[in-house]
Amino acid sequence: MESIEELKLGVRPEAAVSGAVLLQSEYSSYLTFNAQKDTDKPSPYGGFYTADAGTAIVEFQGCLISKFGYPNDEAAMGIPKYKDFGYDICVVKNSEWVKELENLNNYSFPNTSYADFRHFIIFFHDSTFECIAKDLVLKLSNQPYSEIIGELSAKVSAE
Repeated sequence: MESIEELKLGVRPEAAVSGAVLLQSEYSSYLTFNAQKDTDKPSPYGGFYTADAGTAIVEFQGCLISKFGYPNDEAAMGIPKYKDFGYDICVVKNSEWVKELENLNNYSFPNTSYADFRHFIIFFHDSTFECIAKDLVLKLSNQPYSEIIGELSAKVSAE
């Protein structure tokens, strides 16, 4: 049975303006977004206040497939498997999507195994990103957004 678990990476998408941008080719996949981190100052509403953490740059290593867009945060709250998550970075355990890809690939390549791949989900304000990849690497940057996108575009187009 599928289950979704939050990955504790020290940051999460900024709630108001996530600003997510996906740059992807056949060989590489990068997702950027405005990141926030928890502070040690308790909020009167529960949890802790957050602070700007810069721009997150997430590289999805060995990305097989991705989808980016629907649902936004309001729609996700109504979908049973997503309803317990806010603006989080998560992994899906026992993913049906991974199993589906494995089964489809077995038509041409018997004994295909995607046991080394993981189903990642990142929830944003206006969208959701999901992919099947071997791993993710998250880095933070304080460079201007245009410079980050320029550097990633050059990487993607050089491969």
